[in-house]
Amino acid sequence: MPTILIVIQQFALILIPFFCAGFVLNCVSLARKIKKGEEDTARNTIWVIVTLTLIMYSLMSFLVY
Repeated sequence: MPTILIVIQQFALILIPFFCAGFVLNCVSLARKIKKGEEDTARNTIWVIVTLTLIMYSLMSFLVY
């Protein structure tokens, strides 16, 4: 296995709990804003997309092996 893939896997293993926590917190914040009827949800939506993408890439690095 290439060395870079091992580094990416270890990086993902360490950071995936933080990605997941950020994803959940942003989802809750987004849901609260939608419930209150606030219009400014773009920032939370972008963070939900970014954290979900990072989680998926992290999981895929383990499936490649």
